[in-house]
Amino acid sequence: MAMHQDLPAPTGTASRTVDSPKVDRWQPAESFVDALAARDFSRLEACLDSRVRFRALIPPGLREREGARETVRLIRSWFEGVDRLVVLERGVKPIAGRAHVWYRLRASYAEGDPEVIEQNAFCDVEGGQITAMDLVCSGYLPEPRKDASGVHRFDAGNLGCGSGLPQEFRHQIEALSIGSALEIRVGDPSAKEDLPALARLLGHRVLSVETTPEGDTLLTVERGR
Repeated sequence: MAMHQDLPAPTGTASRTVDSPKVDRWQPAESFVDALAARDFSRLEACLDSRVRFRALIPPGLREREGARETVRLIRSWFEGVDRLVVLERGVKPIAGRAHVWYRLRASYAEGDPEVIEQNAFCDVEGGQITAMDLVCSGYLPEPRKDASGVHRFDAGNLGCGSGLPQEFRHQIEALSIGSALEIRVGDPSAKEDLPALARLLGHRVLSVETTPEGDTLLTVERGR
């Protein structure tokens, strides 16, 4: 029997349009972070198109994969040995037709101190899945330690302003909540002038700059933004 789907509504009966539910185009990027934090790698694979193109710049170098299964296998290898992942901060926003997703995670272990890791990714999303992802990773970094006074402390050792100290300072201060204080100890003499200037440039408040009996610089900074 024919289905009369095209017949007009009966006289006196108003036709009604049912609104389709709004779909967040960038939801696959949000779901990617949720699945990663839960280490639910089956769900993570479901966020990706079967032919996804994946490129990641991590501290050892560039890694490239094709396909959801191979991509998830690589990502999974980064978190082997981690007992628990906690999302400290996250965000997703559109940029020129792509999704910019970023997240900072705390990795905890059965033994040893926790570490933090931040990743920024730019994704193409089509048909409810991620079809391409370009990712940059900070690598695992020591989480600043907090003493009884509430100040987080970090010993930069022999790092210098020309050998990664500015980048490490940014990672350490950005791992804290706004208003928290970080005390950083560094042996590079030039850091006494350069590091406070960098802190102010980044919008943080310099609380004190001291010189230890050993000649190191002891800088205390309050995170401003």
